[in-house]
Amino acid sequence: MVVDRTASWGQLGGGIETGRGYPKTSVIEQVWCRTERLYMKKPLKIANEHYSYCDTVVVFVKSGKFIGIGEAAPDHEVTGETISSVKSFINDAAITLIGKGCSDILAINKLFEENAKSNQSAMAGLDIALYDLNGKIQGKSVLSMLGGDRVSEPISITIGIENIKSTLNDAIKYRNSGFKTIKIKVGLEMLEDVKKVAKIRKAIGPTIRLVIDANQGYTVDESMRFLDGINDYNVFAFEQPVAYTDIDGMAYLKKNSKIPIMADESVKDIQDLKNIIKKGAADMINIKLMKMGGITKSMEVYRLAYDNGIQSMVGCMEESKIGIAAGTLFAISINNIGFSDLDSHLSHSNRLVRSGISTRNGENLITKGKGLGIRLAKNLVQSAALE
Repeated sequence: MVVDRTASWGQLGGGIETGRGYPKTSVIEQVWCRTERLYMKKPLKIANEHYSYCDTVVVFVKSGKFIGIGEAAPDHEVTGETISSVKSFINDAAITLIGKGCSDILAINKLFEENAKSNQSAMAGLDIALYDLNGKIQGKSVLSMLGGDRVSEPISITIGIENIKSTLNDAIKYRNSGFKTIKIKVGLEMLEDVKKVAKIRKAIGPTIRLVIDANQGYTVDESMRFLDGINDYNVFAFEQPVAYTDIDGMAYLKKNSKIPIMADESVKDIQDLKNIIKKGAADMINIKLMKMGGITKSMEVYRLAYDNGIQSMVGCMEESKIGIAAGTLFAISINNIGFSDLDSHLSHSNRLVRSGISTRNGENLITKGKGLGIRLAKNLVQSAALE
């Protein structure tokens, strides 16, 4: 029997203790944000999106001499948010938050519960910043706040929709770099995708874990034909094969598939998960901080999945190392985890932070430090007037 090592709700958000020498009650004095552009090393193509850069919002929450840093990385296709809507939500939230005690993260989340469904990444930015802030006030890492007991997390690496030559070259390169799990994006041409999976498996050998993500690209019929075609290639999971609204289709696939079915876009909050559980529509779920609304909401979703025997993986949007550091700390702190897909920072040619995590041999290693352990890159420090 696996023992759940995650922190209790009281530890997570119900009055976080303060460190020695720090005030017992710290209040939020200022909240602000700014947009940053992240450039891709090469364009990323998936079934429903194609981009060469992405914009993200860095969130700051100040109390006394401490500043917590978070990130909101919206994806309009998934959460319905835009950069403008995120900044508007955070600016409006600042009015409510000024003067509130910063240690009760759970209560702060509840303040915005009514609007959280359509502002998930914005809430994630605030939530992550509050964890970072409280860690700095306490003088401890967010990892210890969450109850994690490791310093690294194995991650997968994602290959977008590319021609077969590029895909094979990338797969072999990542295998040789130490990655034990490779995720392949499909969803545009089902028959060609089957051939691609066969060639990838032959190229990388039998021991590398292979995950296939269709990003809602197939119909139920296409998904079944695809599953029949890849049964012999030792695929670990098939992620979001059909439209996020087609829960009955997901349930049909789960019932008839030898390969585990994972829900991603179909699970954006705890109510979505309850529906998945009710209909028996997934073996696994993809928990993304940006999709769920931060660490606090992700922990709530994880606990329900755990209690119902559904395995979790921890994924990401296109956030920088800020969000990836938070996701890594969260992943280290939970059980029954299939794998972590926390690799978006590896695809960016520029960086916003200098620490928080490093990635070696297919693992994210956390940096020792208070809060998230991140240090902003010099240009962002100066432009945010933090020096």
